[in-house]
Amino acid sequence: MNIASRVIHIIIGLLIIAGAVIMMLLPEIGYLVIALVIAVSLLVSGIRSLVYYFSMSRHMVGGRDALYSGLVKVDFAILTLSLSDIPKIFVMLYLVAVFGMTGLLHVLRGLEARKKNAPSWYWRFFSGMIYLMVALFCLIFVKNTVVMVFAYSIGLIFMGAGKVASAFYRSKIVYIQ
Repeated sequence: MNIASRVIHIIIGLLIIAGAVIMMLLPEIGYLVIALVIAVSLLVSGIRSLVYYFSMSRHMVGGRDALYSGLVKVDFAILTLSLSDIPKIFVMLYLVAVFGMTGLLHVLRGLEARKKNAPSWYWRFFSGMIYLMVALFCLIFVKNTVVMVFAYSIGLIFMGAGKVASAFYRSKIVYIQ
């Protein structure tokens, strides 16, 4: 990772942390902000996957995976945007599902890395367990939107701190400029 991408990672991480703090200060409208953040991030990621497919991946082996993941992400973004008009409980259950799936994937990737004797398997496992605990906490307090906003904000702060910390990791690949 070069210096510019490290600075970009740090800025993105700090913006995520700042957004989480703002959501903690305004918990009344926090669930709408949460739905908007999730929808925009899924939409951007889906469009990026689709652009990657149409520019390069369609000529590669296994390139259809980029197409399928892009379509699924765009569909979930549209679903999330449509959830803002329905009762808050559905948005909260959707948020619990997102945290639960993220945590489960991190735990499984950490266990897979442990089998391969990777040195940093515990970080993935630990972050997955935190996401699973946040999902369980959100499931317990699913009817209280203020608690859900705080739980989501804590998850965002954890994610932003991880983004900032990843900017300081040493690169395993030698870059030639």
